[in-house]
Parts: sequence; C-alpha cells; structure tokens
Amino acid sequence: MIRRILLILFLLIFSFSVSSQETIPKRTYNIVIDPGHGGLDLKPKEEHGDKYDPISNKYLEPYKAGAQTKSRRESEVVFALAKEVKEILDLTKTPEGFETFRSYAKKFTNDTLPWIRIDSDLTREETAKEEGADLSSDPNAFYRLYDYPDKKSGKIKPGRISRINAARPYLVLSLHLNPSWKGHPGGMAAVLSPSYRTFYNLRKISEGKSSRSFEDGPWSEWMRFKMEWSRLENAVADAWIYFNGYWPNKSGKKTDLSNFEGYRQNMVTWKYADPSGWIDKAVLDGPGPYAKKHSEYSAKGKFWDRERAEPELWRREDGAEGFGGDNHYAASELMRFLQYGLRTLPNQEEELSNPGPINKPYISTYSLPTFINAISAYLEIGYIDKEKDMKILTQRKKDTAISLAVGVYSLFHGIKIKSADLPYIPKGKKIDWTRYENLKEGNYFRIVREE
Repeated sequence: MIRRILLILFLLIFSFSVSSQETIPKRTYNIVIDPGHGGLDLKPKEEHGDKYDPISNKYLEPYKAGAQTKSRRESEVVFALAKEVKEILDLTKTPEGFETFRSYAKKFTNDTLPWIRIDSDLTREETAKEEGADLSSDPNAFYRLYDYPDKKSGKIKPGRISRINAARPYLVLSLHLNPSWKGHPGGMAAVLSPSYRTFYNLRKISEGKSSRSFEDGPWSEWMRFKMEWSRLENAVADAWIYFNGYWPNKSGKKTDLSNFEGYRQNMVTWKYADPSGWIDKAVLDGPGPYAKKHSEYSAKGKFWDRERAEPELWRREDGAEGFGGDNHYAASELMRFLQYGLRTLPNQEEELSNPGPINKPYISTYSLPTFINAISAYLEIGYIDKEKDMKILTQRKKDTAISLAVGVYSLFHGIKIKSADLPYIPKGKKIDWTRYENLKEGNYFRIVREE
C-alpha cells in the first residue's frame, strides 16, 4: 500500500516537473474571432449599405446590423462573448497563463495537455453606437463585410472578409445570434456553405437534371430566403448567385436582371480575384464567367480553379459530420464542447445548465465561409428572443467562453474527453491540419494573399 502511494506521488511530481519545464509551446496557431455585425441599420442604402459593386459603384444591399429586440442587440452580446473567448485563449501565450488554461481544461479531460499557443485577433474592437451616430462620417465603414470606398478619398478599404484573409488564420470563429419563432426550442446551430461540387449539381438540376440526388442528400434542408419558393428553388437560386451573381427566376432557368448580388470574389482583397480589366469584360456581357444568360455561363478563372480544388472539398463537403467538411465539424464540435461545458461546469441555476439543442445547420451561399482560406466555425450561438439563451450567454459568459476556448484547443491538438451521460459529447479529434499545410502551392492558410 505504501509503495503504491509513493509511486502515485512520484508520478504526480514527475508530471508537474515535466509540465513546468515547458519553456516554448509545442505549436503555435492563429485564429480570428469574428463577432457578427457591429454597424448600424441606416438609410439610405446608397450611403450606408454593404456589398459594394465596383461595376456600378453602388452598394447592392443595406448594411445587415443583426438581430435586435427592445432590450438587446446581437452585435453587443456577441462582441462581449468574443472578448471573453479571446481573454481565455490569451492565457495560452505564456507558461504561467497556460497553467490556468490547463485548470479550465481539467473540467473536460483528465489528461495533462501540452502547451499549444493560440494567438487570436478580433475583427472589431467596438460596436457602433446607435445614439448620436455621425452619419456624415460613414459609421458603418469598418463594420462592412465587403471592401468599400473611403467616403473622403474614394480609395478602396478592406472589409471584414479582406481583413480576415490578411491575418491568414487557420480558424475563424464567427459568433452570431438568430431570431426564433413560436415553439422554437432555442439553442444553437452551424452556418454552412457547400462547395463547387454541390452548386454545380444544383446548376445541372436547373438545366433539367433530376433533383433526386439533392432532395435525398444531406444538403436538402436549404435556407429559404424566399418563403414562397421551395427549398430546392432557393438552393438553385443560390447556385446561380454563386456562379454568375444574379438571382434567377423561380424556375431557375432564366436570369433576373433586376436582382444582382455581385461578382463577390472580386469584392474582397485576396489572390483569387480576377485580374485588372475584369470590369470591362463583365460590362461586355459575352460568354464566359460574367455571362448573364445561363447557357453562356462558364466558371473560368483563378477563383473557380480554387473552388474546384481539393482543399475546398475538405473544408466544405463530406467529413466527420457526414457533410459540410471540416467547417461543419469545427462548428459542431465547438457546440458540443459548449453543451458539455454548460452541463458540467459548476453553476447554481439549474435552468442555465440545460442549454437548448444543437439545431440543423443553416445552409446557403454564405459569404464568409466561402471567401476565406480558413476553417470556418460559424455559429448561431443563441436566439436573441429566447431568454434562457440570453441568460446563458450573459450570466454564464465565462463558462461559455471557456467551453469554446477548450474546444478550439481540441480542434488543434485533440482532447480525450471525460466520459459522461450527457446529450452531447465532443469527439475530441483534431482537424487534419497537415494536409492543408502541405499543398504543392504552399500552406493553404498562408497563400490567400499575394503580399
């Protein structure tokens, strides 16, 4: 018995001495935390909108300020949470801080985790104030998703997508809230955009191919932006927005020239934008990548070569969740960590230890998951009109942040999760980062910009 106790003490001392000897991290990764929105719902669209089109020199849509109730704004709730997540991840920057991070991780695993440093940046440092906004100063400038012209100089400034790509992160954690409806259970959901493979299939369906493969497949629960259209009709519409930038009519067979979403790959700063002179070609409206007629359209250029390449299949198709690739896995795994953490971290209020479910993902041709070279863990992390969701994200903000931060660590290194009888258990498997890092062209996450 004494020998056994001495052996245990020796192992504990040895384990502590090994961990205390870590003077440099085993690996360093960088991520971006993207709290959604931040700007204001202002009119007119021509001055305060987003999605700046360099052909017409106009904003194509109003700025999306996010969900809001009488008492709260989505942009403020997710910004506060994003700062908390960053604070937890910043602990990984020093040996002393990582010991604190390890203590948080002990709620999820019995293993002693090696020091992995995770550097994080926020896409914004504040939220625009509704009261007293100076409309003459372009208050939405820094919060736009797409590149935009400076109001004074006219020079094109980088939007949020371009700034994310400039940081060249391995992972982007996007935090958003949704409104719900009567009878909705609240909870959380992933936001996904499929790859060229799925959109090409939808294009062929619009040209007469059977829709069975789509309707029986994993992407069939498509987002309905036009409620009078079926899910398939919305999906086909998104496919044409993805390809030639225009909504089609309901049949999906003809371009609606009055409803242009832009050549979005050319509205951000990255290496996959078309070369200078593309605007002149687009205005000519001939056969090719800017054709308005579906029959004359062809997906040619650097962006489309990227879209057809293997890394986009890894990111956006198939994978551990059955579809959605590493993007879906990353988002789902972080939600599983959150579900696990909220149920196991100490808390006095039982209601707040039972979060709403992980709902089906929202699927569309979303911009951010498409136009970044990073794994996109895009979360609708709660429902703004569900009081329990909001209490969890505010009153249990630190527990939420710890759960997400430990989940991020696991995506990079993997964690053996403590067994528990819970509705959701993280898989604890890391993403296969090596295949992205060892492309013939270079590291996928680093080659997104020329400079």
